[in-house]
This record gives sequence, C-alpha cells and structure tokens, in this order.
Amino acid sequence: MGKPGHSNRVRGHTAAAIDPLREIEALVRHAPRGPGSDGERRAARHLAARLRAIGRDAQTEPFDMWPRWPLAHLLHAVAAIVGSLVSVSSPLAGGIVLAVVAVLVFGDLTGIFQPTRHLTGRRASQNVVSREDGDRPGTIVLVAHYDAARSGVVFNDRSMRRRAWIGRLIHRPIGPFEPFFWAIALALACAGLRFAGVHTSAVTAVQFAATVVLIVSVPLLADIALSDVVPGANDNASGVATALRLADRYGDSLDHFDVWVVLTGSEEAFARGARAFVRRHRRELDRSRTVFLCVDKVGAGTVRYARREGLLVARSYHSMLVGLCDQIAAEDAEDDDRYGARSIVSRSVTDAVPARGAGYPAVSIACLGARGYAPHYHQPTDVPANLEPEALERAFGFCSELIELLDEEIGPELL
Repeated sequence: MGKPGHSNRVRGHTAAAIDPLREIEALVRHAPRGPGSDGERRAARHLAARLRAIGRDAQTEPFDMWPRWPLAHLLHAVAAIVGSLVSVSSPLAGGIVLAVVAVLVFGDLTGIFQPTRHLTGRRASQNVVSREDGDRPGTIVLVAHYDAARSGVVFNDRSMRRRAWIGRLIHRPIGPFEPFFWAIALALACAGLRFAGVHTSAVTAVQFAATVVLIVSVPLLADIALSDVVPGANDNASGVATALRLADRYGDSLDHFDVWVVLTGSEEAFARGARAFVRRHRRELDRSRTVFLCVDKVGAGTVRYARREGLLVARSYHSMLVGLCDQIAAEDAEDDDRYGARSIVSRSVTDAVPARGAGYPAVSIACLGARGYAPHYHQPTDVPANLEPEALERAFGFCSELIELLDEEIGPELL
C-alpha cells in the first residue's frame, strides 16, 4: 500500500490544493458558530461556496433542533436534588422523581429521546451536503462538524487534566457527564433501599455524597449555559479543513467508492446534525456499502482513532475499520512513526456515533495531546494561532491511508 502522496494510482488533486490553516481561519471568522445561531448559518453558506469552488456540488439541508442542553440538564439536576431530599422522608415519592430524571438524562445523553429540551426553545440548523454520483458500488462519507461549543469551568485545563489523571489511575476514561448521571443513579438506589426498609448510615453517606455532586453540578451547568461560544479552531474547523482536503484529493478518483462530504451543524448539541442526516438518507445509503469517516479535533497532538465511543454507553465501532486503522498504526510505527497513532475508548460523542447507531460502518479520527485530551478544548483559546500544522498533516496522512486501504482492500469485495 502506498503512503500518502506516493500512491501507485493517479489521484484527483494534489495535497497542497487546499491550505488547511487558511480554511480554518476563514471559518473561524464566522463567529460565534453556536448550534442554531446566525453565525452557524453564515458558516454553512461559506462552506457550501467552498465546496463548489473545488468543483463539487453542495446543498444545505435544514433541520430543527433544541440546542440548550445545559439548561435542560440544569432542570434535571434541580429535579434530582428535590427527589433525593424528598426520598429521605418519603422514599416512594422521591424514588419516582429520581427514576423519571434518570430516564430523561439517559435518553438525552444517548440521543434516544430528549423531551426536556423541548421546554428550552427550538432553533433551525443545517447540514452542508456534497454528493458524488459516480455510480461506484460503495460510498465513503466524510463527516466533520462546523459549529462551535460554549465554554465553561468544567472544560478548563485544570479540570481536563484532573479528569484525565483519574482516568489513567482507574484505567478507564471518565466522560464529563458520568459523575452527574451516576450521582442520580446512586440517589435512586438509596431511595430504593430506604423504601425496602434499609436505613443504615452507609445509605445516608452515599446519598449525601450523590446529592452533593448534584448540587455542585447546578452552578457548573449554569456556567456553561451563560458562557460564550468559543472560536472552535481545533474543535472543529480543523476537521472541516481536513475533510475538504480529503474530498479535493479523492473525489471522483477512487476505483470503488464515491466520496460524499457532510459538514454537520449542531454537533455540539450532541450530534443533532449527524442524526438528522442519517434519518434523511438512511434509505439511499446501503449499510453494507457505505462507510462513515468522521474527522473531529485534529489540530493538535497525535492521531487517535476510537474503537469505542459514547457519553454513557461506549458503542463499539466497526471491527473492519478499526482493524484497518490498527494496520496503518502498526505499519507506521515500524516505519517513521509520523502519526503516533493508537486506539482509544472515547467518553465523548462525535458525528460517527449516530452513523454507527444506525448500523453503518463508522470510525472517528482525532488528534489528542500527551495527557489524553485536546488542548484548549471548549476554551476561548481555541484559536488558529494555537494549532499545530504538524497535527493537521498527521490527520490528513492517516485518513488518506485509510481511504486508500478501503478502496484497495474492501472496494473489490463490493463488485
């Protein structure tokens, strides 16, 4: 298999046809790009124009969404605190409240259902979709979100570093919402024990600790809700620029795959754009012939590919795709180790999660720093000046090899 830039086949455009830093700077200028915002809509128009400029078709596909997830979970937290306090004197009533909240939080964080958000206001968002109709048997869908997140204390470097340290200590990554959800679950379990007649000091201690976590979560969620939207250079203008480069290089040049580009809105509202795209196109995209390649946060660090991902339940990505990523990482390590690539279990959610949940082969590619998280994540310092050009090249090279491997090793089986 050829390395990027040294393929045995003639590809479409050269790797230098698109300047990633210039693309990132142009996208960041459309600030703030919060989910469902005017800035997000301006960014969508800009990206559709960029896709047309490199010779591709581009359309915007609107969808409705409810972006105020911090407010929704703030309501969940308050209800859970009330339920926990009530359960001390009335375990049944408090337990019912806690059970309802646990179901609502689980549904929201997994994307199954999100009724509480419907109380917080609807907004319109849009995906930018560029098809390729080359009548090839397979389709590679390059996915990257172009919206940006709100900041907050829970995302500062100290908090991220502490969570990464605890994750290494227990040999398990900790998602940002896991303490919140498990505090509700523990309070519910304690209410159940009280209902069963167990009133020990241990139950009281556990319920007290869980309630403290819920109380602390209230100002933290309020802080996110009131914070500004960050520039989003790494998360995820870097992924958008990389997807554009890959589309420019491989569009209409693979033997067995058409290349689609899907630049999603409202990913920071828990992948609402990707969910809307999958719902809209699931009948025309064959699950046995379509691959989703998600590029998210590739502007700093070395390459990571998720073998499992999810905020609460980490869903396994397709074994074939993870195996190809393993192959590239192993070959590169034996060569010059340009990518520093390795697999991870991710306790976040990217646009690959809805695709995998719908049964498509999918994988998510990122770059992370030495401590195991993306530098400047959801912070005002996520600006183009803090990007690492070397990381952008690592991600582009790794994804290029993956696309070529798919075309050379998997593509012939689709005929």
